[in-house]
Amino acid sequence: MSDKKISEITHRLVHDRSFIMWCLTPTEELNAIWFSWLEEHPEEQLAADQARAILKSVRLNDFSVPADKSEQLWAGLQITMQKRHVGKRVRLIRYAAACVAVLLLGITGFGFWGESWFSQNQVADTGLIVDSTRTEVTLILDTRETVQVEDNALIAYDSEITVKAKEKERTIAKKVTEDDPEKIVMNTLVVPKGRRSSLLLEDGSKVWVNSGSILHFPSSFEPSQRSIEVEGEIYIEVARKEIPFYVKTKGFVVNVLGTKFNISAYEEEQESSVVLVEGHVAVETTNNETIQLLPNRKLTIQEGRNEIDEVDVYDYISWKDGLLQFRGETMDNILMRLSRYYNIPIRCKSGIGDRRSSGKLVLFDDIHQVMETFSILYNTQYHFESDTLIIE
Repeated sequence: MSDKKISEITHRLVHDRSFIMWCLTPTEELNAIWFSWLEEHPEEQLAADQARAILKSVRLNDFSVPADKSEQLWAGLQITMQKRHVGKRVRLIRYAAACVAVLLLGITGFGFWGESWFSQNQVADTGLIVDSTRTEVTLILDTRETVQVEDNALIAYDSEITVKAKEKERTIAKKVTEDDPEKIVMNTLVVPKGRRSSLLLEDGSKVWVNSGSILHFPSSFEPSQRSIEVEGEIYIEVARKEIPFYVKTKGFVVNVLGTKFNISAYEEEQESSVVLVEGHVAVETTNNETIQLLPNRKLTIQEGRNEIDEVDVYDYISWKDGLLQFRGETMDNILMRLSRYYNIPIRCKSGIGDRRSSGKLVLFDDIHQVMETFSILYNTQYHFESDTLIIE
């Protein structure tokens, strides 16, 4: 894609340091600036969405940034941002400043993106910007209507779109079927930290969506293939049909006909994984490598290496049943999952995060009940300081 094929506004946005920072590390200040700008210029929504999709498609690891360029960019960003960020946040922004430089270099030197496997199979542009500050489960329909959904509810796509929560059921819309496959627009299910949801797709496949995840899916699948896209973690039971089913992430694509498996692909984590419960899957990576996976196996995908291990699959899918079952897990790993599940910041005393244990945690609504069991398993104590859970 060349500059001539995009609008002038899109071109300006993908070269705007503040806009890039907003895409990389949104803050209250940047959210205020850019959401306000979109409200004042609704006619530029599509240009902003296209710019965001372009920035997400640039591969950071293809470039390196000289220290002087990163520092120069950091100095420029300090002028436009409030200087009240300290400590970890400042380090995060300084890192993001280097990423901004990388993105600018990539955009300038490579005409936005090349014709690689990644550009052909990346998570598609859904035509919207997801508000990362959401606190409730939100369904964004292909009509762009936004519906707030109860926690742990089942959303079902049939002739109607219904939400089933506890013993209540409500119809939120009539499903619109698009006859032209090229005009199919994705729905988006946003499940913030501290929330969970599940989805029954129109082909009968069921998806459980974990905390801190975003799922893109169509109201009706194309005749030749079924495809959904995920950022975060899902467990899916794919209805068996002769039409292939694809689950796309930013780093890999899983190809199946009918099976049960878990995918974990959080942006903030260095490794992703596929755990196969039943059936057979083929995982295609960004290195054009195809990996065949058998039941009771876990594929771990990291930069530069992939590993397959035999596992107890329930350790990786128990979250959908309101449990955390684990074997030999470090305390750091369990705390990371609990922090996301309950949307609570957790810090542990230096030197104890590497402790390992095995057991099962029932994920009660009250995290205090969970921490009582956790303290026994890992021989720790806990208390709250303001809104942060401290482990020692």
